[in-house]
Amino acid sequence: MRDSSDFAASEARRDGAAAHDGARRAAALLVDVDPALAALIGEWLDDAGVDVVAGDADGARERARGVDLAIVDVPFPRQGGSGRLRGLAHDLPGTPILALSPTFFAGVAASGAVAHELGVAGVLATPVRRDALVAAVRRLLGRAP
Repeated sequence: MRDSSDFAASEARRDGAAAHDGARRAAALLVDVDPALAALIGEWLDDAGVDVVAGDADGARERARGVDLAIVDVPFPRQGGSGRLRGLAHDLPGTPILALSPTFFAGVAASGAVAHELGVAGVLATPVRRDALVAAVRRLLGRAP
C-alpha cells in the first residue's frame, strides 16, 4: 500500500505498464480507514491487481487524480457519516464510493437501499471477508470476477 506522496510515481508506472501490455491497473483511494485495516485491504487489493493509496477525507480531492474507486470507513453513517459521504462524492465526481462500517448488517445488499440512501455505490459491513471486498471492488470497477 502506498501513501499519497508516492502515488504519482505509482500512477506513472501503471500508465507505462498499460502502454506495454494494454491493461492499466486500477487504483483505489482508502479514506479514513484504520491503519491496520488499510494494510490488510491494501494487501488484498494488490493481489487482485488494484493499487491502493490511503489518506483522510480532507485531502481526498488532491489524491484522487487517477483513482478509480474510493473506499471509506464510516463508523457511524447515521450520525453525520452520510453528510461526509455526500461531501466526498461531491469532491470525487464520477468516482464510485464503497462505504465500510461495523454498523451495517452483514446481510445488507452491497448496492441496495442503504447504499442509495447514503449516496454511495456500495456498502459492506466490517469486519469484511477478503472475497466479499474483492468482489465488491471488481463490481464497482466493472471488472469480471
